[in-house]
Amino acid sequence: MSPVCVPLLCWLLVAPQGPAIEPFVPIGIWYAGPGAQPPGTAAGDLDAVRVDLATIRRAGFNSITTWISWREAEPKRGAYALAAAERLIAAAAQADLRVDVLALVDAVPEWSSSVQVDRARFVDYASARLRLATNVMSVEATESPEAASRPIRVGKGARTPVDARLDFWSAIARGAQRVMFMDADGGAGAAVLSLGETAGIVTRNPALFAPLRPREGGVRGVTGAPVDVKLLESVDALMILALNHSPAPRRVTIEFAADIPEAIWQNLETGTAVNFVMGTSGPFLEHTFAPRDALVLMIRKRLR
Repeated sequence: MSPVCVPLLCWLLVAPQGPAIEPFVPIGIWYAGPGAQPPGTAAGDLDAVRVDLATIRRAGFNSITTWISWREAEPKRGAYALAAAERLIAAAAQADLRVDVLALVDAVPEWSSSVQVDRARFVDYASARLRLATNVMSVEATESPEAASRPIRVGKGARTPVDARLDFWSAIARGAQRVMFMDADGGAGAAVLSLGETAGIVTRNPALFAPLRPREGGVRGVTGAPVDVKLLESVDALMILALNHSPAPRRVTIEFAADIPEAIWQNLETGTAVNFVMGTSGPFLEHTFAPRDALVLMIRKRLR
């Protein structure tokens, strides 16, 4: 090796690394202000917005999804009305909430003569400008916001909090790395906020949930009644999510493969210990599910 290269090699070996990126799993609420939609949110609404956002954060959520409309956000070519959206984003930062922004591009401004080109230019500008805020995670264009993110709608005419809790754990069981709830009445009502306790299990433990991925196998069978049992796994942890989609209570026996530990598992929702029993072919668990219920169990695979 040339002597000239040695100092460079040594520098590469000892060069300081950047700060580690903290894991983050967005569990949030669709929010655009109490009865208002950006960019039409008036400055006078900010006090109510700040109260709502602080309540959302205290409830257990860590993010919001909001939206802008191309027609309203660029009323004239090159003239942008994004200040209200920026005020909302700034208020979210004060509440320690991160933000996803959907740019609704189905409503085309009347001035646009080349929709595809004009739309792409607007999205690029809006993304570059709004992402200057460090709490903005993404700015994405969509024609159908609900199809883009598939929020869990909660409230009158939609899912009850019991159903929404089951939907939430079903999404996590499928490996979802973000979940958004939507208040059917808009804003942040009591029904959607009641799910903050469930959301907080994930938002307070991002280092546990972020690395988890679905694991195949591990369940030998379920007797007594059909329930859906999924396993998630990371280097450090193993998680079992058992889901009763029935409107009736069910008492079941879940039989696991021999490589699933017979140990004391933690119920993540209640904090209580759950003991498995060793059978002739592997451990099993007897459990009674309430209607539309979920059981979330976790065990550490190694001590820290």
